[in-house]
Amino acid sequence: MRTILALSILFCVFASPTFAELTDADLNKIRLIVTEEIQKEIKPIKADIATLKTDVAMLKTETAVMKTEVANLKETVNDKFDNVNNKFDNVNSKFDDVQKNFDRQNNIIIACIGIPLAILAIGATVWGILAHRRSGKDREQERINQELREEIEILKQQQIARP
Repeated sequence: MRTILALSILFCVFASPTFAELTDADLNKIRLIVTEEIQKEIKPIKADIATLKTDVAMLKTETAVMKTEVANLKETVNDKFDNVNNKFDNVNSKFDDVQKNFDRQNNIIIACIGIPLAILAIGATVWGILAHRRSGKDREQERINQELREEIEILKQQQIARP
């Protein structure tokens, strides 16, 4: 234990008291060391920032290119849709033409059937009128004939009764 005590006293004697005062030179050295460390750390960060700036610029140009490509694709698609719409319009007009032709053919068929039927109807009506007139004349003639027969009968009976 004596040795430990002796050693601790010995160390305390050799240790000189230190003061915690910083001089301007010490502060300048610390500043230099800090700025060097900051510069060491900033250089890679600046390089990263520069690469990021170039990457952002490239992305901007790529997006601009993509926007133009999308616009071109939209124009192409719109042109294609316009072409398809024009083709549908052409098909619709052709269907309209076919429908008009069918309408004309139906009118012709109706005329081909209707005109002879109208002629037959007119003929039947005229025949009916003429037949009615004849039957009226025939009835009149039949009535006259009947009267004449009756007169002839009366005359025959009178001649038989007066010989």
